[in-house]
Amino acid sequence: MTATDAEANVAPEVRLFLAQVRRELVDLDPEALSDITDGLEADFGELVEERGPEALGDPVEYARELRAAAGIPVRTKAPRGLGARVDGLLDAGHARFDTVVARSGELLRTDLRPAVAWLRPLWWFVRAWAVAWAVNEPLGWTMGDALGLVTLVVAVAVSMLIGIGRIWPGGERGTRARVGLLVLNLAAVLLLFVAWASSEIGGSEYDRGWSDGYSEAGGVATDGAPVAEGAGTYSDGRWVTNIYPYDASGKPLTGVQLFDQDGKPIDLAAQPDCGSADTEPLPPTVPSEDGASEVCLDENTGEPVQTRVVYPWANGEAELYNVFPLPSRMQAGTKVDPNAFETDNAPAIQDPPLETAPKASLPEAEAGSPGASPSASPSASPGAAENP
Repeated sequence: MTATDAEANVAPEVRLFLAQVRRELVDLDPEALSDITDGLEADFGELVEERGPEALGDPVEYARELRAAAGIPVRTKAPRGLGARVDGLLDAGHARFDTVVARSGELLRTDLRPAVAWLRPLWWFVRAWAVAWAVNEPLGWTMGDALGLVTLVVAVAVSMLIGIGRIWPGGERGTRARVGLLVLNLAAVLLLFVAWASSEIGGSEYDRGWSDGYSEAGGVATDGAPVAEGAGTYSDGRWVTNIYPYDASGKPLTGVQLFDQDGKPIDLAAQPDCGSADTEPLPPTVPSEDGASEVCLDENTGEPVQTRVVYPWANGEAELYNVFPLPSRMQAGTKVDPNAFETDNAPAIQDPPLETAPKASLPEAEAGSPGASPSASPSASPGAAENP
């Protein structure tokens, strides 16, 4: 039977009684204390099984009897300093935990103490993971990185050595060691909570995707700006700022109107792209100095940068954001200028991202059918929007 097994089979009442006896004999040499107290767990365990916890008696009186039997002078005054009081609190807490485990085992009709003892190595690993996370997180390391994995391995080794009592404070019975071990375990619990909270609040791609979807459904853009109901389109979690359609033969089209299954226009919310053509990632918009509009600032220099703003097509006085591609231009602010088309820097349709697209056809389409016919040119399309 290992030491872990032996400790697990000690009744909580016996463990508390012997802890109080050893505290009364704290003035003895550790070897002398071990000589007169080792082996008492088994004797008192049998006594409790036969006659109940009441048979243990007074631990102070029993300590005196041990002194007398060993020929050791009786201590006239037992010190009750801070260490003794702390030991008493720790002993009482440990005894209460053992009592809860014992009573839970009685309810389940099984002995849970061996299971609790064998769960300790699992806690040693969890404690090590919490410490490794606290070291890796500020440095930007992860458990999948080489340095992060090395940190975890070292933390596990140290935690295991503490758990089996090879290094301080795991192998000491003194008050300082017990308090040190308690502080270490409480710190590990706190780190686990911080790690859990940080992953919940912030961090993972799943969390950000869920947050973006929730914001869109609630009428709020990912940058905090309100979005008109039904406006805006996303692709792979990113806001779509323009659409470039192609016909079945792969040629780019201009002036294509898009509608959903109910005949409602598929609009794009007019969100500016903060940055020039070679800026990646795009910086966020911030309020201007006068607060009347928004500007885009370079995150490194803090200087205003050019902003690509999309402009709508028009049907009379109505603005259409469901006709693609949308014209755009680079400008200093983020607001749509109603006189933009009258300036030298008029909005224009940008070159499509692909010169041609792969050809597409319907399976078994007959010649002359609508699905197989070439796409009509924008100028000949009866539904094409007027160029603004």
